[in-house]
Amino acid sequence: MTPRDDTATGLSLDRADAGSGAAARFLRAARLCRIRDLERLLSVSELLKDLGELIHALQKERGASSVYLGSNGAAFADRLATRVQDCCRLEQTVRDRLETMHVPHELLSSGAQFYNRLAIALFALDGLPGLRAQVSGLTLAPLDAVKAFTDIIRDLLAVIFEAADVTPDPLISRALAALFNVIQGKEFAGQERATAGMAFARGHFSDTDRRRLRHLIALQERAFHLFGEFAEIDQAMACRSLLTAPGTETVERMRHLALTEVRGGDLPPETAEIWVTATTQRIDALKGLEDRLTADLRSLCGARLADARADLDKADAGGPEAVVPVAMVVMDSDLTADGGETLPGIYALDGINPRMMRSILDVVQSQSRQIKDVSSQLETARVALAERKTIDRAKGVLMGSRGLTEEGAYKLMRKAAMNQNKRIFDVAEAIMSTADILRGLGPESSGG
Repeated sequence: MTPRDDTATGLSLDRADAGSGAAARFLRAARLCRIRDLERLLSVSELLKDLGELIHALQKERGASSVYLGSNGAAFADRLATRVQDCCRLEQTVRDRLETMHVPHELLSSGAQFYNRLAIALFALDGLPGLRAQVSGLTLAPLDAVKAFTDIIRDLLAVIFEAADVTPDPLISRALAALFNVIQGKEFAGQERATAGMAFARGHFSDTDRRRLRHLIALQERAFHLFGEFAEIDQAMACRSLLTAPGTETVERMRHLALTEVRGGDLPPETAEIWVTATTQRIDALKGLEDRLTADLRSLCGARLADARADLDKADAGGPEAVVPVAMVVMDSDLTADGGETLPGIYALDGINPRMMRSILDVVQSQSRQIKDVSSQLETARVALAERKTIDRAKGVLMGSRGLTEEGAYKLMRKAAMNQNKRIFDVAEAIMSTADILRGLGPESSGG
């Protein structure tokens, strides 16, 4: 019989001892699949590194954009231009990396959702030039800009989340979960930087700003707690150290100022610069931790791949069978963990304890729901189209009632959105509601 070579690994499926029968052939096929997926995952880990760099740069561009818009173009113009250049360079790096991943034999098995997320993320990146034109032209309300950048970053984060779902190795899944949570926590910190930076540049905080800040602080704490569940001990200690470093005192002090500021008192314009500098130092420190986790992930992938290849070589040489790592989640039984705690529905092997599996289940259930709910592309497109129609109708109302040009009507709506700390869509809805009421009163008024 002519040997059949596996195109991805160059290994033959038919080298197994013919006397060992179908079972041996299928065991060998399983080993080959494991090697192939680990090879692909090693490549994916390089992509995740590039995505992390791009996300970090977009977070900085979002922060600079919020201050630029919040100050009506008076602050951060040069810094924003630098951030845009950095993002363009890193975006091209990601696109170049993806050009090497489209060959069919290089695809991950069971990776349909992962590649779907990649496609969605690329579509989102395609919208960056238009978004930047609106920011530079001051034709976008600050909250709308923050939301637009956050949506793009969310789609990139979803790629990292899905990578954990196609991982063939439980130890790598754990490392990916740790990486995802530290990036997620850093993203919430970036949203906090942009939200408060916009308000500091404006000179005051609204009740909406304060509610958003409290929520973002709570989300950061949750993400870093989950990171500690998955991370190695030294990684968790490094995270706690940087989150309590002396430089973070400025962030805490300015958080207190933002959350307790007396209504009506204008804040000095330099507070925006102080806030952005302090929070950027903290976020950059988190980026250092992220880089360490990414390097550890690549090393782990390489080590597991070497083990898988050695396992195959040993089996081909007639050595003892190796045990394949297993991790299971069973939904209808109880398991008593060390210490006597009962954890319903959790059963684990290969060194992952029940408490860790409970954390994995918690992340998969909660974060998967969150990501998949907010990233339904058809629904997003539908909502965006509906909002655009409402804004266009509101511009028409203003043009007819005040004799404004289309540009003038939009500028008036944008000014109202900034003054009231709302999105332009919210202002447009209010205009249309008022117009509908006036139209409803028209016949009675004229009849009187």
